[in-house]
Amino acid sequence: MVKLLHAADLHLDSPFAGLEPEEALARRRLQRELPLALARLARAEGCSLLLLAGDVFDGARVTPETVEALQTAFEEAALPVLIAPGNHDPYVPGSPWVQAAWPGNVRLFTGGWTGVALPDLGCRIWGAAFRGGEAHGLLGTAPRAEGYLEIGLLHGELAAAGPYNPMTEADVANSGLAYLALGHIHRPRLPAAVGGTWVGWPGVTLGRGFDEPGDHGALVVTVDETGCTGLLRVLPGPRYHLCSVRAGTMPDLPEDCQGDYIRLEVTGEGGPADCEALERALAGRCRSLRVIDRTVPPADLWAEAGTGSLRGLALERLLAAHAAGDPSAAAAARYLIAALEGRDAPWS
Repeated sequence: MVKLLHAADLHLDSPFAGLEPEEALARRRLQRELPLALARLARAEGCSLLLLAGDVFDGARVTPETVEALQTAFEEAALPVLIAPGNHDPYVPGSPWVQAAWPGNVRLFTGGWTGVALPDLGCRIWGAAFRGGEAHGLLGTAPRAEGYLEIGLLHGELAAAGPYNPMTEADVANSGLAYLALGHIHRPRLPAAVGGTWVGWPGVTLGRGFDEPGDHGALVVTVDETGCTGLLRVLPGPRYHLCSVRAGTMPDLPEDCQGDYIRLEVTGEGGPADCEALERALAGRCRSLRVIDRTVPPADLWAEAGTGSLRGLALERLLAAHAAGDPSAAAAARYLIAALEGRDAPWS
């Protein structure tokens, strides 16, 4: 049995271009705390390995402070750290992976599919590196060896084709791996079986925008010959939330969101919404709040009833049911109109 911490997509030194310069700088400094948080989490959880599945850096520009933060974290981890560079931080001349001096407990995959034996832990870690912004065919097979668990570490996606190391389910199932630790997908996905191989993505370590909402962190994974279990351990830091509220009501914001970013959409009929009043009412509840008006003007629900069209005939029958006291007739009419207009759901 091996217990490991699986992280990916730290995207250190992200520009945070949508924030004010001071706020962007504060977020990059907060990112630099992530490696040490991962090292301490691995030790607190009793993990024997720390696996980083690519995109540790966001791009080619990496500050000395970020490199120093990683070096310090890897030293404090005091356990094997294995890294498979991804499309944002490929193993190329000039990258920190090539130029910086890394502690002796760090094993870096620098080319094609290779295995690293860890006899004291009874496992072999197989991996490969992006050597540019795209990669193909990095996943190989792991020939079974007596007394070893075979674990894979890669950046990539389950897909038939694409630029970012696509792998099919058949590729994974035939790999001979007990667990495949992947990066690149930014939403966490707990380990799931693909044939005889378990596959997991931890997602980004800390959300950077509204396209990366909710909780983020790293996977604590326990794997043996019989199967695999994994849990997402959330790391501290600001989160992004997408929320909605019906016009004329107050939203129920997420708990403990004082340090978070929230985008609140006001929906329903009866617009325009008083976005400024909502912002004032919710002031101090979160780090940043943006209210967006998605309301539509009130509509006469029964305006087309009896007009002779199929829509009008349907509304005419529902109007009769409504007049007879059917409590669901109005809702049915709204869903009918929404369906005919190609919307997912009625406005209110």
